[in-house]
Amino acid sequence: MLQRRFRIMVVDSHPALRMQICSQLRELGYDDLTCAHDGPSALARLKAEPMDAVIMGVESTDGGGLEALAAIRADPEMRHLPVVVVTARADPETVKASLALGVSGYLIKPPTAAAIGTCLSRALWDNENIERSGRAA
Repeated sequence: MLQRRFRIMVVDSHPALRMQICSQLRELGYDDLTCAHDGPSALARLKAEPMDAVIMGVESTDGGGLEALAAIRADPEMRHLPVVVVTARADPETVKASLALGVSGYLIKPPTAAAIGTCLSRALWDNENIERSGRAA
């Protein structure tokens, strides 16, 4: 069971995959979930509603996942937000672009619940430790 309630946003242009990931997250104990269908709508929601992490599709047809990730990293209020990329593409260009933008995790579609749980837990843990060390400085 999770000790702290985390707000997670799931972003993907495919409704079935969004539903699958949300279902897997609920099985893992994450129940404060919100969804967006593309990068621009995700950015608008993130500016209005604080989240603890984002799981984001970055396909070329997804409505700007990599562009949204770049915008998150460029925004001082959101730059440390953990973003886990979910993609069907494991090609070197997509991996390099995602890593260059500071992704917190990289999953291949369709992700298993175990993979999501491991990746998201690590991203949230890393972010909590960064926030704590930043506050201590």
